[in-house]
Amino acid sequence: MSATETTGRCRPIPAPRIGERNDVLSHLLRSRKCIPILIFFILISPSQVHGEEISSADWSEMGNAQVGRGEYEEAVKSYQRAIDLDAYNPDLWYNKGLALSGLGRYEDALECYQRATKLDPFDAEIWLERGAALSGLGRYQEALASYDRGIEFDADDAGAWNNRGTVLAKLERFGEAVESYDRAILIDPLNPDAWNNRGTVLAKLERFGDAIESYDRAILIDPLNPNAWNNKGSALHQLGRYLEAQDCYDRAINLDPLHPYAWHNKGLLVPTLDEETEDLFALSRKRIYVETEMKRSPFQFWDENGYQEKLKENENLPGWRVPLVVASILAVGLLLNLGGKGKQIYPDSIKSSLTRLVLVGDRSINKRR
Repeated sequence: MSATETTGRCRPIPAPRIGERNDVLSHLLRSRKCIPILIFFILISPSQVHGEEISSADWSEMGNAQVGRGEYEEAVKSYQRAIDLDAYNPDLWYNKGLALSGLGRYEDALECYQRATKLDPFDAEIWLERGAALSGLGRYQEALASYDRGIEFDADDAGAWNNRGTVLAKLERFGEAVESYDRAILIDPLNPDAWNNRGTVLAKLERFGDAIESYDRAILIDPLNPNAWNNKGSALHQLGRYLEAQDCYDRAINLDPLHPYAWHNKGLLVPTLDEETEDLFALSRKRIYVETEMKRSPFQFWDENGYQEKLKENENLPGWRVPLVVASILAVGLLLNLGGKGKQIYPDSIKSSLTRLVLVGDRSINKRR
């Protein structure tokens, strides 16, 4: 958890019947003989004289609205007030868990989901969100077990199969991950995230042709997704189809001018002539490109419900510097052809750079509204 996200949809809580006690109060006010009873009524329920008491459902709906506005801290407080009034309602614990997940507080969210599963052990969504929190904590094996439990109660949830595939990929069980994505696609053939994530795993298995087919399906469904264009470019790059790869990187950059991985991968297309030229391009990229740290696996997955692996903060490019990126690439191209003589490209240099290609996975489940 595309990866961008709280996670699921907050659940509305049925409101209790209201107004009945105030109807009794109105009757008492019309009867002077009942003044002692009226005084007693006021003493035991002063809040009812001035207005309706805020119910657990009211606090929950307030929390839902706050989540919708991205006010997760306030939502957590509202859900807690609801829980204080109705601690045995699993939906309240579920909603509080969603808000905590939105804050990245996965340990606290997990505790809420644990409470919810004890109150309702047959609710598929609770098990799936529990898996999302465990994945956010990097506890992938436990997350997989939680997803399996959720799928046991609802095997027709495409998002659950997609999330399960992402966790399997993180466990490097790539064959099973592909099978899980296939189940997600069988249920929802128009899920671009499942197609993109499937392509990412196929590329990891070096099945680049199959990966390109998956990326094409993702792009057909969502042509404005820069990650799918970047990933397709990476697969084409691996197959030596450099012009097509460059076109894909350009499409990704047009959709997201500050896309760090597309710029990084496009930079790898520049042929290396000698150490001086290599140093010049490296310096240009360092000053102009968005820096991308490559300490982790080059295959980056968005995990379930919008959770994604934290990447090292990248330097942001001011908008006025974007044209300089294009200018730098052109400048390097001119350097490569000084004197009017084209120099030979060293295939080994390009091949050694392929391992640095960056793939970006998508959100495994979009936020449910």
